[in-house]
Amino acid sequence: MWAQTDRSRTYSERYGARSPWLSGPVRAGVYLIWRGVFAALRPVLFLGLLIAAGWFAYRGLEAAPGGALQLPQSLSEQFDAALHEAANPASADPILSRWNTELTQSLRPGPTGGPDILRAQSFAASLPAMMGEEALALHLMRHERRPDMMQVDLVAMPVWRRNQIVTGVLRARSDDAQRQGIDPVWLIESSPDVQHRFARAQRLYGSSLQAAEHWFVRPGSQALNLDAFADLVTAQATDPVILPDAREVIALGCALARSHAQTVPACIRARPAPVSADPVRTALALSVFDAQLETPAVRLALAARAAGRLDGDWLDALVLGPAAPERDLRLLTALMPVLAEADRYYAQPGTCQLACTRAMAEFAMRAGYDAAARRDWFAAYDQVRRQDGALVTIRVSHTLTEAEAVTALVRISAISEGRLLAASVLLGDELTELHVAENNFWPVGEDLNLVLAAVLAGLALLLLGIVLISGGFRRSGGAPGALERFDGQVSRLILGRNV
Repeated sequence: MWAQTDRSRTYSERYGARSPWLSGPVRAGVYLIWRGVFAALRPVLFLGLLIAAGWFAYRGLEAAPGGALQLPQSLSEQFDAALHEAANPASADPILSRWNTELTQSLRPGPTGGPDILRAQSFAASLPAMMGEEALALHLMRHERRPDMMQVDLVAMPVWRRNQIVTGVLRARSDDAQRQGIDPVWLIESSPDVQHRFARAQRLYGSSLQAAEHWFVRPGSQALNLDAFADLVTAQATDPVILPDAREVIALGCALARSHAQTVPACIRARPAPVSADPVRTALALSVFDAQLETPAVRLALAARAAGRLDGDWLDALVLGPAAPERDLRLLTALMPVLAEADRYYAQPGTCQLACTRAMAEFAMRAGYDAAARRDWFAAYDQVRRQDGALVTIRVSHTLTEAEAVTALVRISAISEGRLLAASVLLGDELTELHVAENNFWPVGEDLNLVLAAVLAGLALLLLGIVLISGGFRRSGGAPGALERFDGQVSRLILGRNV
């Protein structure tokens, strides 16, 4: 057991060496030099490690792109910045000109005979982001003073005061629009002709848009012609009419049977609407009878597929199951009991409920797809519909280039505030990439400087921890550490033993 040393004795005596004051001036001088070096060893090493870590960190960050030390932007800030960059602003006037051009073109009669109200609404709501809130505020205050002079004053102000002024100006203009009954409010910055045409388009075509939105929830017995809505159907679409019930399953199932050279007498008697054979669309039509899925979401995906806006191998795997030579035949085999009475079911769609449900269960058992992933995807897809509407969701579905992209679309839709369609037009497929955080530190592999900085900082913290732990252990009467034993040996060597 270690005996506690007398605190009144000098440091050297505690380790069995003579007192330096009894060893002569030469030995005492050498001892004091040694004690100074030994006492400064650990602090100097600690500071050296920290300084080296800071140096290597500086060298690593010096090679990083601009903004590497800034806090990451929120998704809402990324969304606004992306719209602003896509609009490519050089000054306030070009953005306003482009914005007015977008509104004018959207409100012109299209090939279907009606204006694109949804696009006009979305671009109207996007003016502050496209132009930049500060630039828009300066434009609104242009009658009070020259914009360039006001901008100089704003730059000289504190950030909080500048934001306060900009927010106040925009809110005041928005309140003016609400008092005048203008909706969306930023249509107030458009010409009176554009405002008049937008109001007229709402009166003439607004009810049909509302009816289309309700169709996905309660379709009734009416078919939905996607070609009747502006810019909804792409050039790749071949059959834009969707039947609301089992007739869609019959028509697509009979077309699939014909594509595999299968002659079904009931299909000949039924004479269903002519459609192209599409296994994915057929599986989506049958999935309306899947109790595990949200029915509006399945109809939405069916419409997006029919409009030519939902495609990709990921969708085939999600709906049909893993790729295999007989994948389409699994679907056709499950549909055969329904197609055997196609004439009766096509004439009376309500009588197919039980048979179609059984066919769906049979296909689910044969397909071998991931039921949980399928259910989650349709639930997320339906969430976009709830936030931005079915027709807008169909039009932005081309951005879903992989199954996981629907999660990003849900997040962006939640903060878009009616600007999702405009963002899809301006950003294209890059829309769903906004949620991906950029790696500013290692754009092309790891930076060795930053790795060294992390290692040296870790060693400095390790040294500090060892000193604190060993000091506490020594004060509690524990055995001296290796460094203290080495110091005692050197002290005895310099001063001689305390005998």
